[in-house]
Amino acid sequence: MPVDTLKVIILAAGMSSRLGELTVQLPKSCLPIDGRITMLERNLQILEQCGFESAVVVTGHAGSVIEDFVKHRVSSMHIETLSNNEFATMNNIYTCYLVRDILDDSTLIMNSDLVVSKRIIQLAVDRMKVSEKSFMMVDDHNQVDEESMKVYVNTNGIVTRVNKSLDIEESAGEYIGILRLSKTDIVEFVKSTEDILRNGGTDMYYEDAIDRATGKLAVYCVSTDGVLWTEIDTLSDYNAAIQIANDLRSEIMT
Repeated sequence: MPVDTLKVIILAAGMSSRLGELTVQLPKSCLPIDGRITMLERNLQILEQCGFESAVVVTGHAGSVIEDFVKHRVSSMHIETLSNNEFATMNNIYTCYLVRDILDDSTLIMNSDLVVSKRIIQLAVDRMKVSEKSFMMVDDHNQVDEESMKVYVNTNGIVTRVNKSLDIEESAGEYIGILRLSKTDIVEFVKSTEDILRNGGTDMYYEDAIDRATGKLAVYCVSTDGVLWTEIDTLSDYNAAIQIANDLRSEIMT
């Protein structure tokens, strides 16, 4: 059945070493993105405005900063934190494995390093409310590059591959880091993460678990419709994200 209650899991455990001194003592999600508003605060405001009732933020590097922020934040959402104590040695596939017991089909999985238009979250919400099927939000309007998390999609709109190594020309676009899984697909996704971790793949992404299980999953591609978004990995990304957040400021001020 389509969902009535909206929940989100925000993945915020990474060390973000490519941002250098900026993230020595801060999680990437706690960098200011719009004046004093951090990336995490901005995303929470959007999620609240789109009707989400609860959030779990998975922390790791400098996790106490997020924990303190959540403790003191006045929120219409119920927000909790969950600590990934292995953040220094394991990639986000382990972060997703940690949430296996709280993950259900009412939950959106979201990377914390995103600056997105509110309309992208609303597109995800609209889909969750009318369909029980799995989906990932894909930017199929802008050009992908070697660093993009590229996807292949079949004629039915189902994702058949998701990986950075995919051919640029054959790619249908870039997965932006927003995912919903159905009840049955959650079971297969967890099995895939367990298999990868059991075989030593601690440096892999959760997208690798999806990529290896696509034959058992039915994850649909949902277009971002060309709406503004970006993710932050490098200093140049961060500077671009500040401008995008400024361009989108009116969305969260109303």
